[in-house]
Amino acid sequence: MAEVSTAVPIANGRPLADRTRDAARNLGCTIVWTRAIGPHVLLGLGDGEAFARVTALGGNAFGLAFRCEREKAEAATGGYAESKWQPMLLIDDLSDVVEHALIAEGALALEAACM
Repeated sequence: MAEVSTAVPIANGRPLADRTRDAARNLGCTIVWTRAIGPHVLLGLGDGEAFARVTALGGNAFGLAFRCEREKAEAATGGYAESKWQPMLLIDDLSDVVEHALIAEGALALEAACM
């Protein structure tokens, strides 16, 4: 059975949420926010809702999942969604997972336009 580590594991004395935020900022996206929720770290932009979820899988492996489009629509109307997150899309190292999340959300292009 595979073990899933929690979002609190600390590498080099730094929580995963901080390392995830730093990975985004190293890519030039300064408007990203991160929040540890159980074994996951949520990513959002500015005042917006979380759009992606990073999960530590052990070692240097991290998983990436995106918020369901249906859940976004139901959240706006106060409805109920069966699942808030799509199945894990990508497993890679932290910097690549964060880069894919930001590209998919259009955050890297948005940040460049704001500079």
